[in-house]
Amino acid sequence: MQLIPFLDIDVHTIDANPSKNEPAHHHVDFRWAFQLGTKHTVTLQEDEVDGYEWRPFTSAASPTVRAKLAQLT
Repeated sequence: MQLIPFLDIDVHTIDANPSKNEPAHHHVDFRWAFQLGTKHTVTLQEDEVDGYEWRPFTSAASPTVRAKLAQLT
């Protein structure tokens, strides 16, 4: 089975939020995807994940993520 990984790391600044008693800080998002060369059954460990869904690459909300995913096709 051929596995092609994709990883995107987004770091952005979050302003201070006095109502939550939070100072300004950096937020880091890790986004990943795998393109499988064959059909594969997904088995979730329910206590480890919130869920999953299959989406076409073109539906990625972030333009930078869409551009990176387009390189996989």
